[in-house]
Amino acid sequence: MRTTKRRQLLLLVTVAALAASALTACSSDEGTGETTATTTTTTPAETTITTPTTTHPPAPASTTTAGSDSGSTGGATPPSPEDLKGGLFVNLSTDDMDTAAMAIGFATKVMANTGKPATIFLNVYGARLADINIPQNVHVSGNTLQEMLGMFMDAGGTVLLCPVCMKNVAGLNEDEMLPGLIIGKPEYVYAAMFAEDVTVLSYGGR
Repeated sequence: MRTTKRRQLLLLVTVAALAASALTACSSDEGTGETTATTTTTTPAETTITTPTTTHPPAPASTTTAGSDSGSTGGATPPSPEDLKGGLFVNLSTDDMDTAAMAIGFATKVMANTGKPATIFLNVYGARLADINIPQNVHVSGNTLQEMLGMFMDAGGTVLLCPVCMKNVAGLNEDEMLPGLIIGKPEYVYAAMFAEDVTVLSYGGR
């Protein structure tokens, strides 16, 4: 009986001691006001700087102006034989003012009055009419021969320039040519001269 009481007393003393210890710990925490804080360190996200790529618009198609170095056509596109059917082919081998004016003027009127295509082939001395560096005299019609050639081409006519005569007779380079002319490679001349139902006229002399 005494042993049981001692055990109970010992148990009560132990519980009291534990309670006192707990109260002491709580009082200590409240007095200091210490708070345990959790600090979260955030690492900034890595920023990748991208250099914008400038997209350039596509370069326009190369536009060649006649009279520039543009290959064998002198900057113009030769018509097809189909387009020259029933037309007129004028062989102009002189730079004589009146003769050349007659040839150019007649070809221009044919196109205007009939609607038929026309081609003028400048060869031998006629090749000199293509030289933009030669001083031009004014015809009685009020225009120079080069102005007349320009009006002929503006009306839809084609002017072919003999490449051999261009070099050997006129002493021309492509950058000295009248704008709009086509350097007359043999296949261009043959296509124009021998197109179906083409009429050929020749103006020559000095």
